[in-house]
Amino acid sequence: MDNKAMTQSARYYRAYISSYNTNIIQMKNPWVAVWWSAAFPGMGHLLQGAYTKGFILFFWEFVINVNSKLNLAMVYSFTGKFELAKEVINTRWILIYIPVYIISMWDGYRKTIDINKLYILANSEKAEIVPFNLSAMGLNFLDKRQPWVAMLWSILMPGMGHLYLKRIPTGFFILLCWTICIYFSNILPAIHLTLLGDFASSTAILDAQWALFMPSLFGFAIYESYSLTVEYNKLFKIQQSEYLKKEYQSLELNI
Repeated sequence: MDNKAMTQSARYYRAYISSYNTNIIQMKNPWVAVWWSAAFPGMGHLLQGAYTKGFILFFWEFVINVNSKLNLAMVYSFTGKFELAKEVINTRWILIYIPVYIISMWDGYRKTIDINKLYILANSEKAEIVPFNLSAMGLNFLDKRQPWVAMLWSILMPGMGHLYLKRIPTGFFILLCWTICIYFSNILPAIHLTLLGDFASSTAILDAQWALFMPSLFGFAIYESYSLTVEYNKLFKIQQSEYLKKEYQSLELNI
């Protein structure tokens, strides 16, 4: 029996390990999903391992936000330039943005509550966790990893902490989004000019519309890589404990 058949033989199972990803059911605070969905639509769904919906909402956020000039209008509003904010905002796009933004937060909250219920059912059923997957595409396995290492790689380059955890779809997606934002925001040339003391030129070349995406991406990459490492370590301990009890703990042992 292959890994997929072994994993999915139960009604509710706690983890699925493929050659390129480890997806798990985990207990979460629904308001955490709401917060990340508010910071960037799609992030609350990526926290839950809902890749398809998360990636689509990410793409939607980039398209609508860039065309509506929302980030640029926010920067002008924060700096007291309200007339400029009103000039740059595109109402044809911004009115599309509002309902999907609200629904994204609501769906993140609702989905987290449902997954928490499934987590309780899956742990009561104790379906077998298959900790190893070897295929033509690669090798993946449960292992204990250091949360601070995943966090450090995410600080150096968002997405790399997820690759360290074998969370390949999210890792490369965040890395791609980060690279796009770096390129279009001109943040690296701006940093270079800042280090040279040319603050006027640094401010002039920086594209605030794209730069304002970066704090959410940076914070999310750090947070999720750290929290995922903690959850993977818990799953590793649970799998080892259940295996040892099943294979080596005799019911006839007198203590």
